[in-house]
Amino acid sequence: MSATQYTTKHAVDELVDSYQRVPMLVIATHPDRSRIGERAALIDLHNEGNDYLSRVKPEFAKNGNAGRALLDEFISRSPIIFQSEPDGRIKLRAHSTKTTVTVVGRGVQDEYVLHERELDNGVVIGLNHRIVLLLKLLPLHDSAVDDNDVLFGISSDIRAIRQRVEQLASMSLPVMIRGAAGVGKQQAAYAIHQASERRDKPFISVNLAAIHDAVAEAELFGSERDGNRQLGYFEQANGGTIVLEDIEDASVNVHRLLHTVLQSGSVVPVGTEDTQPINCRIMFTSHKDPGDIEENSTLSMLIEKLSAYQLFIPPLTERREDIGLLFDYFVREQWQKLYGNRAYDAKISGELMSQLMTFHWPGNVRQLRNVARQVVIDSRDQEQLHLDPQLLSMLRPTSVNGHWEEETHVQRRPNSVSRNELLETLESCRFELQATAKKLGISRASVYQLIQRFEGVRTAQDLSEEEIKQSYEKNRSDTEKMMWDLQVSQIGLRRRLKSLGYDI
Repeated sequence: MSATQYTTKHAVDELVDSYQRVPMLVIATHPDRSRIGERAALIDLHNEGNDYLSRVKPEFAKNGNAGRALLDEFISRSPIIFQSEPDGRIKLRAHSTKTTVTVVGRGVQDEYVLHERELDNGVVIGLNHRIVLLLKLLPLHDSAVDDNDVLFGISSDIRAIRQRVEQLASMSLPVMIRGAAGVGKQQAAYAIHQASERRDKPFISVNLAAIHDAVAEAELFGSERDGNRQLGYFEQANGGTIVLEDIEDASVNVHRLLHTVLQSGSVVPVGTEDTQPINCRIMFTSHKDPGDIEENSTLSMLIEKLSAYQLFIPPLTERREDIGLLFDYFVREQWQKLYGNRAYDAKISGELMSQLMTFHWPGNVRQLRNVARQVVIDSRDQEQLHLDPQLLSMLRPTSVNGHWEEETHVQRRPNSVSRNELLETLESCRFELQATAKKLGISRASVYQLIQRFEGVRTAQDLSEEEIKQSYEKNRSDTEKMMWDLQVSQIGLRRRLKSLGYDI
């Protein structure tokens, strides 16, 4: 049985622990665009220290389909050899192949040594400037791709988020969605809405930073003047979902208005005395680390009120295996918008994809979509996708090893943290996320990311009310004992208990 068949049949227990990462090749671009996103696990490299890549080996697959090799006539049948080296390194040897093998950021060589940090981040490998692969340490699970999924990608993070979305869809509790600008926080909120029973009701997204204090009350809660009734955002979302975008960017006055209304559970439109109950699910997004928010401020109290559950969306650079798929998806989307029924037949060049895979994407998925739009505009009459040279030069990697400047303060990549290491560190740090992040050498946001990726690891927000009630009674309201019983932060647990009205 091939490595691909193992992954598609989910027989991971026969090979490695399901949370353990193995060297994985992901197709970022291929002359056959339908193959973008296919993966092949280098199981022999993981288990025996050697593996091979050629036109006929290994087999790549996605969506549980049968595997197939690269099968490109310009790729040699002679093997490119992967060898395990000490300290987690991998040696890539291209001595005996006619295929031109490039590792992006380095000159053409017959042999490359790839360090573990690079493999955590993902190494971009070009074959004859036609096929681009990402070599990365990834969990051994099937890669599911659905063009109709709002949350599109094959990474472990996107897979974990999709699972959380399914769990959250049947609930009505507020959700806080965290992540940097452009990562897709609104798309995650929409995915929850679409998977819920509210899908046929309104989905209202509100840019809080754009609301001026002078009209804030009327815009949020509605108004009536001279018999003319204007619905506010909360009333417009009646029966559906309201998303309050980047809540920390709103004014203090807006924070106070929201806090007052959420305390009462109702709105009073300006110019009336009519009380209208809030009848919508509330979500909000945040691009700030919770540690950066002043304690006991109106904003902190508002966030505490709203954050019954937290969902973290990681930056694009931490899920580079999604870039090829996302770019192809956005190009097809923009081509349809700009050129209607004209067939999309342009090819994605290896050079362009290599640039995309190694750019640091400060604007995340939103920026990638904007680049795709420009590529489509520039490539209308081209045989392959073309990008303006000035913009292409901006997409060059910022260092030869693909380690970006803004990440130099982080001691290690979050992908290098195993589930067992995370669990042990959480326990040694009394489940406090900031202390755990410091001990692991990663950011607190990355700890959130890992918690939602690994099954069985939780925060206080993940606990059901029934679990909390049982533990509260069993431990006679002792939050120290409850912490060890439930395996979550005592501080987070006390906040959750307080929000549920428990006496602590």
